[in-house]
Amino acid sequence: MAALLPACSSIAADAPVTTGSVQDSSGDSSAEDESGDDDDEDDPHGTAGTPDDDTSGGGDSSSGDPPAPSAGFPVCPEPLPPSWVLCEDFEGVDDLSKIFFEYQDGDGAFVLGDGDAASGRRSMRTIHRAGVEGAGWLSAAIGRNPAVYGDTPNAAADGDFQSIYWRFRVKTQAGWPDAGLGHLTSASVFASAEWTQAMVARLRSDGDNVVLLADPISCVEGDAVACVGFEDVNGQKGLGPLVGATPLFSAADADQWRCVEAHVVLNTPGAADGVFEFWVDGALENGAYDLDWRGTWAAYGINLVTLENLWPGGAPTDLERSIDDLVISTEPIGCD
Repeated sequence: MAALLPACSSIAADAPVTTGSVQDSSGDSSAEDESGDDDDEDDPHGTAGTPDDDTSGGGDSSSGDPPAPSAGFPVCPEPLPPSWVLCEDFEGVDDLSKIFFEYQDGDGAFVLGDGDAASGRRSMRTIHRAGVEGAGWLSAAIGRNPAVYGDTPNAAADGDFQSIYWRFRVKTQAGWPDAGLGHLTSASVFASAEWTQAMVARLRSDGDNVVLLADPISCVEGDAVACVGFEDVNGQKGLGPLVGATPLFSAADADQWRCVEAHVVLNTPGAADGVFEFWVDGALENGAYDLDWRGTWAAYGINLVTLENLWPGGAPTDLERSIDDLVISTEPIGCD
């Protein structure tokens, strides 16, 4: 069975205590330390998992019955591994506001759905409407976060995450055209109650690309945050895009579940040793290992993970896709 909210919450609260150097609030962490695979000469920064022979998962979604859970796609285990900060397979929850810091359904465009899931019976369904840019989002707060208010959910609220992995599964509908969908997911550092961001690590695509594109973005100059508020494009500084290889948003790749995992390590203050890398179905797509995310500023760690449905310029036609099995962890997660 899926792990319900109380089980997830209790593990999340323990995560900063039970994990290793990645939870060091000093900011002194490295991708090598977190990979758990120091002997891998081909990938010294570690891998998120071994590629699975079965990358399609999910079963036949064309029948009237929901697909059975695939052997390669487990639901949230009970108890959760100690390194997992949050796990949500959308099986045992009806009120997403009890789990996520922010949930916006985009006027019914981003909602729980039955009958097509990577595991179990339920997933998050996105309806992209022709010409409409926004289709909702959900954000998980993790660690110390100045934007969290009242009793808003926050996993591992006392943590200072210098490094995180996050993984989810995504599936585009049968008949999806060769069209990238815009913003897909991001990890951020909120620096103020006004949602000012110190950095953003985003995975996206666009109309000219059907592969994933990684955008590492800094909002820090020296020891100060240069951005004001949320998505301040005037203060943001791109650190160099990373282009993936798998055609996730192509007609040929439609109607099958894909596993996407990303890894971010904040740089040691004053050094350019930050990391942003990402995988599809356990295979490394691209990565950068010399990023200066934050200069010498170090007031907060990574404290927000978002699943996004923003399609700049609007979707070319009505399209649907699904997301399932979100995990946030301090160690590699993988797709098994």
